[in-house]
Amino acid sequence: IKTAQPKPLRLKVNPYEGKEGENLHFWVREVELAMDAALISTERLRVAFALSNLGGRVNTWAYTREATTPGCFTTWAQLCQQLRAAFLPANYECRQPSRFLACKQGKRELHEYIQEMRVLAASLVGNPLPEHIKVTVFMDGLKVGPSRTQLFRVHANTMEKANQIALQKEFSHRQARTPTSV
Repeated sequence: IKTAQPKPLRLKVNPYEGKEGENLHFWVREVELAMDAALISTERLRVAFALSNLGGRVNTWAYTREATTPGCFTTWAQLCQQLRAAFLPANYECRQPSRFLACKQGKRELHEYIQEMRVLAASLVGNPLPEHIKVTVFMDGLKVGPSRTQLFRVHANTMEKANQIALQKEFSHRQARTPTSV
């Protein structure tokens, strides 16, 4: 019996250029998914693939480093660590948790608040917060209303579960307020 060999899949990765608003952590994850899909497994090929997906000042930085210190990027993990050191703001690892902990819904729509919480949680990859802390911060940041009340009634053990409960409650609350046409 012949076993099916997995076929590599080529995914497009947007280049990371180090511009304002770009998220290095998301780019790293995107590159990892593309490398896995393309069945790129050796460290040398992983580094080469990642370097080929850099642009602008980050590309210049990487190839200047490689030219002056050949072999400075021997592993994908090493390249990621050096990218973080060079292109994340000073004290990034300390500032991200405080941004997450201070996040509030305010006057925003619930889905906008949830998206910001997800982005902030994703940026804590190097030092993630325990799930129960994320749930508590999410609940505390919700404005007073049906979603918040519902979350205090039921137990959500993950932030995603808390998001789901809040969105369902908001949806059912809106449905109840919307007059039906006959």
